[in-house]
Amino acid sequence: MTKYFTLLIFILVSSFILTSCNQPLRKQEKALEENNEVEVKKQVSLNGVFLNTTWGEVTQQLTEEYEEETGVSVNIELVGRDMIFQKMSLSIAGNASYDLFNVDYNWVPELVSTNSLLPLDTFMAQEKVDTEGFLPRALSLTRWNGKNGAYGEGGNSYGLPQTIHPHILWYRSDLFENNKLKLDFKSKYGYNLSPPKTMDQFRDMAEFFNGKIINGKKIYGWAGQASEGFGNVHTWLTFVYSNGGDVIDWNKMTSSLATPEVIEATKTWIDLLQFSPPGINDYTFSEVSADAAEGNVAMAIHWSWAADKVDDHAYSNTVGQWEFSQTPAMKASVPHLAGWTIVIPRTSKHPNEAFKFMVWLESKQNDVRQAKMGGGDPVRQSSYLDPTLKQVEVEGTDVKKFRRYEAVNEAMKTAKARPFFPQEEQWESSITGYLHAAQLGEMSVEEALTKADEAVNDLLR
Repeated sequence: MTKYFTLLIFILVSSFILTSCNQPLRKQEKALEENNEVEVKKQVSLNGVFLNTTWGEVTQQLTEEYEEETGVSVNIELVGRDMIFQKMSLSIAGNASYDLFNVDYNWVPELVSTNSLLPLDTFMAQEKVDTEGFLPRALSLTRWNGKNGAYGEGGNSYGLPQTIHPHILWYRSDLFENNKLKLDFKSKYGYNLSPPKTMDQFRDMAEFFNGKIINGKKIYGWAGQASEGFGNVHTWLTFVYSNGGDVIDWNKMTSSLATPEVIEATKTWIDLLQFSPPGINDYTFSEVSADAAEGNVAMAIHWSWAADKVDDHAYSNTVGQWEFSQTPAMKASVPHLAGWTIVIPRTSKHPNEAFKFMVWLESKQNDVRQAKMGGGDPVRQSSYLDPTLKQVEVEGTDVKKFRRYEAVNEAMKTAKARPFFPQEEQWESSITGYLHAAQLGEMSVEEALTKADEAVNDLLR
């Protein structure tokens, strides 16, 4: 009897001890379940605004993959250029919640000067970002040291470049390799027909092709953006830069449009417009691309990434016929550079996660993938040597899709940005009308540039 009583006491005590020990475990398990629920509720969701064009579309496509890899969702809105700036303003004012913006590089000094962007140098150090892998001039589009005109002079980093598109020379290889046209050209000008390296050669070739009837179709010498409202400014800058000119004296912060270099460049550009299609003075990006695709011109000075359009069977009659080289030099080939970068507003609620997404998107692998998907020209040096991009062919042809990359890579050694200071877009607005008046012959070049100088100096005061 005593033995059974002792056993009963042992069982009761053991049961009590086990129950007491299990209570903390159950509490821990319950707390863990509650924490997991909280973590799910707190899952990071990034909101971004990107340009409604190829690289924005590609970004949107890649976000699902990023969420699968990290658990972080990225919601990308695709909007027009002006709307990006409006949404950025709302975000900074606290009236919208965004973590990422795709911006035209010329906005960087303006946004930095208004304390709208998050400096990223600390983030870059923490994530050990390989900045050496980026094309130097592409990375410079994301940096500003607070000094007007300081493009390429370092400074704090405020973003990562996503795509670049310098001006390059487009030329019709089928025309330049036509034996009869080659003989005719040499007979008239005394040298061989080949992609022009100098502006004098470019003029000869524009004149030669202008008005020619090729396969029953009249063609013109060349095309480039020339519309009032930024378009003319962008093409004109390639001429100015190539003649050794600059548009502002950064030491004095005064306009320098009426200098001999700028006057000569402007006269050269306007003279060449006579070899362009009718209506050239109203040409925007779209008209230049359309004329190239339709085979209306023999040459163009145009953005590099737009070349995908002329190889699109649904859009182009000249698939595979265009080749690319450096813009013609007056004193040197210095093409106007354009590009888009990704930045984080200082009001982002998830800056660390936003930066990680940027780094992932602009990694070596994804820089190549974005290009392959049609998202614009790469920003990393290694991408221009990537064998997978070199092998891609235009659908239905044996023509290399990214044959422009040699020209783009070369252009990125000398390409120059628009005036790098907070008032850049106001500067463009101040001068575009005067350039247009000179194009139409309503003012002499000297008068137009003198008046443009006055307008810019009023802006800078």
